[in-house]
This record gives sequence, C-alpha cells and structure tokens, in this order.
Amino acid sequence: FKMAALDELEQLERVFLRLGLAETDDQLQATVSKFLSPVLLKLSSTQEGVRKKVMELLVHLNKRLKSRPKIQLPVESLLLQYQDPSAVSFVTNFTIIYIKMGYPRLPMDKQVDLLPSLLQCLEDKPQPHQDSLLQLMMPVLNHLTMPEDPERRKAMFRLSEKPKTAQIMLEFMLDMLLLPYVVLPPGGAQGAEGAEGGRPQSAPANTSGGTPPGMSQASVKRVTGDKQWKPEELEEVKVGIVKFLGADIFSEEEVIPHLLVGMSDTRHSVASAADYEFRRKQSGIDWNNTALITRLYKLFLGYTAEKPTKKGAPTIRPELRREPAGTRVRLKVFPYFLRSREAAEHFPGNLQIIFECLYGVHTNAKLRQMTLQFIHYICSCASDAKIQPLGQLVLNALQKLIGEGKEDAKLRSLAYVAIGKLANRLPHLFSKDIGMVQKFFDAVSKEDQDTRLAIQEALSLMATAYKNLDDTSARLMEALILS
Repeated sequence: FKMAALDELEQLERVFLRLGLAETDDQLQATVSKFLSPVLLKLSSTQEGVRKKVMELLVHLNKRLKSRPKIQLPVESLLLQYQDPSAVSFVTNFTIIYIKMGYPRLPMDKQVDLLPSLLQCLEDKPQPHQDSLLQLMMPVLNHLTMPEDPERRKAMFRLSEKPKTAQIMLEFMLDMLLLPYVVLPPGGAQGAEGAEGGRPQSAPANTSGGTPPGMSQASVKRVTGDKQWKPEELEEVKVGIVKFLGADIFSEEEVIPHLLVGMSDTRHSVASAADYEFRRKQSGIDWNNTALITRLYKLFLGYTAEKPTKKGAPTIRPELRREPAGTRVRLKVFPYFLRSREAAEHFPGNLQIIFECLYGVHTNAKLRQMTLQFIHYICSCASDAKIQPLGQLVLNALQKLIGEGKEDAKLRSLAYVAIGKLANRLPHLFSKDIGMVQKFFDAVSKEDQDTRLAIQEALSLMATAYKNLDDTSARLMEALILS
C-alpha cells in the first residue's frame, strides 16, 4: 500500500508541476484536458495523503480556472466518469462541480451535441445533482435543431425508455415556465410580478411570502439555484422549453399543462410560441383523461393544506407546499374544465374551485362567470353520485352570490339559471322550500329585462322539484302563481 501511495503521490506531484509550468491558456487547457478526470478518480484512494494532495491540486486549479473563463474542460470524459455506476459518491460529487464549470464554457454547438449525454446522467442521481444538470440544459433547448422525423427526435433523447427521467424533466420545465421574470424575496409585497415590473401575475393568497403563484419555495430554489435570471435570458429559456415540448417527444397529456402556462406568459414570444404548439396538438387531446385533469387541478389549486398523517405531523413540508396558480394561468385552464366530464366530477376539487373563484380574494369577474358556467356544466353532465355531495353547499353559495352581487347583472343571471339547473337535478333540496319560489317571483319585478328572462328560465327548470307537493304547499304555490 505504501509503495502504491508513493507512486500516486509522485504522479500527482508531476501533474502539479505541469500545471505550474503551464503559462498560456493553451498549455493550461492541454494539461487540464489530459489530467482532470484521472486526478478526480484519485479521490477514491484509500490513502488519506493521496486524497489530501488531490484536494490541494484542485484548490490550485480552481483559482487558475476562475481567472481564465475561456479554458475548456474535458466535459465529455467527465460525463462518462459521472455516469460510471462503479464510481464512489465522493468522486461523482467533485466530477459534477467540473461539469457545471465546463459545460457553459463550451461553444453552443458542442453544448447541443452533449445535451442527450447530460440527459442520460439524470436517473437515480441525488436531487441537487439533477437540479444542477437541468439548470445547465435549459438554456440550450432553444438552440436545438430537431430532425424532421418524429421517431428520430424521440431516439435522440430515448425518454420513452426512461420514464423517471422524463418525469423529472417535465416537472422542472413546468417550474421554469411558472417562474416569473421578477421574483421578490420572501415577505415581498406581491411575491411575483410579470416582466420587469410590468403587470403583476395575480396570485391567489400568497401565503408563503415571496413564493410565486403555482410554485413552492423548493421549486423556486430548484430552477434558480445560485443564478439570478435576467428577464431576457429567462424569456429565451422559456421559448426553448416550449419548442422542445412541441417536438412530440412527450405525449399531449403530459405537455398540455406546460403549454397552458406558457400561453399565459407576460412575454409575447413565449405566449405566442405556446399558443402555436397548443393549437397544433389540440385535436389530439382527450379532456377526459384522468391524469391530465388531475395535473390541471393541482396546477389550478396548488397543494398547501396541512393534513396530518399522524398527530401533529403535516403531510407536506412547508417548503414543498405549492401556491395556487395565478389568475392569468387560471383563465387559460378554466375553459377546458368546461368541456371535461372528468373535471366536472373531480370531487372535492370541483367544490374548492367553485368557492375559491366565487369568493376567494384573488379572482375577477371573468373567473366568476366561468365558475357559474362550470356549475351549469356539472348539473348537465355529472352523475347523481358525483353531484349529490355538492348540492347544498353550491346552493348556499349561489344564494349568497345573488344576494351580494347587485352590481353584476350577468353574474346574477347565470346564478339564477344555475339554481334552476340544480333544482332540476336535485329536487329534494327544493321540494320542501316554497320560499325559494317566492324569492324568485319577487325578483322578477325588481331585476332588469335580461335578468328577468334568466329568472323565468330558472323557474321553468325548478318546476319538476314541486310536482308532488302536499295539499297545504300546493295551495300556497297556487296562490303565489296567481298573485
């Protein structure tokens, strides 16, 4: 062992000398290219003296490289070494440091060439390593030239063979698209803004201080790392992501949430690219796909609730809790809930959407209108078993809206018809309460012309709920109609 250690130390001293004698960038680059990967492997030595000498050498090298940003590192051999299943974690931990340093120094065409190799490194690696590799990859996507043949595109990345890698990448890209162009520190006034202090990206209750809508504290950290993205850089990255998602490498259902987020972006180049890819894929989308609707519900509502798995223990750690999507994203997602039976029957998320968009702090008139259309849609297509648990709570919400929403006739009209449709589906909620009919008759004389027509439609829909009244109730109803 002593002889082997002495040999290793002697080899390291020779490398040290070569580095010391390298005066020009070309000389330093030639030495680094030849010796960096083998030197890193010496970190697995059982001899402490050898490991210590490697660390000394790396400290010296780091100083030289920091002051010479044009020096190229042997990224290809480092990637091969990083992927070696027999490499010890100490070696891979240092190898990725030099991959992170060397990859952005490469000419862009070389970064593009090595992108599939970078992708192959992701599986079964620690999350901090995965995040670092993905951060390197994102700026390169916009420079990719894809083959015309879809099968060749898929073969470039082989993601169908690695579903875990595909999922990691999809999650990361969604967070990149959600990242606003200005991220305020925790406790910031709004938490997230659109491009360069432009329109705020309206966010539902920003309970986590500076956490942007749709994101968690952990996801912000994942996609930014140590980097503060300039708005122009982030815009280019987002356009690259959208193009990559449009290359048919993933299924439609996997990328639709990303494209809807992209369509809501405050930068025109991102929104128009996402809109183009969405329209191209739209005909092939199954809006009743359970996995897709579940993803869209998670995006829309976030997941912030603390549901204890055992006494005193929250299910989701605070840094992993996701904020609900911002108003811009919600406005893009909601129209597709209005054509999905799966979304209409998605309990209890459907109820949560109704209450958040009708009475949440961060909503607007358009979202309230869509919510009432959603109630209409639920009444028209949800099964009896799925609509029963909603009935009384939705009825209460609609009555409250009619009572409070005096300034918005369109909203009240939709609410009146929604109550009529609810009565048609759930007559037992109404049959013992003639007072509801009394209120509607009173409202006919007070509302404007358009709203009166809505009330008349609602009354005709409610009629079936009062078919089998007892004698006393029947006489009261008759008197009410004739008055």
